[in-house]
Amino acid sequence: MNFYDMIKQFKNIQESMETIKEELRLRKEIIERDGVEVIYNGLGEITDINVQDESLLENWQKLKPVLIDLINEVQRSSREMMKEEFSKKFGGLLGGMGFGL
Repeated sequence: MNFYDMIKQFKNIQESMETIKEELRLRKEIIERDGVEVIYNGLGEITDINVQDESLLENWQKLKPVLIDLINEVQRSSREMMKEEFSKKFGGLLGGMGFGL
């Protein structure tokens, strides 16, 4: 493969990665625990938090650990979504290229 073909292939991979990232950004997921609901996208960006348990709103010490747990779960879940989507598109290719997915 010549240099031009390599650059062209890399550009195609880069464009595909951007498309996947945009699809993940538009994806909506919900995690709920102990009266708290966190809505997030496939990139792990939290888009909303709803607290159904009114007693949690009045007691930060009870709400804080629930939020921390949910945010950590959002991060784990979104990493798995990203790995899955990039794997579907690129297989094992990106792991060998140092992308760290």
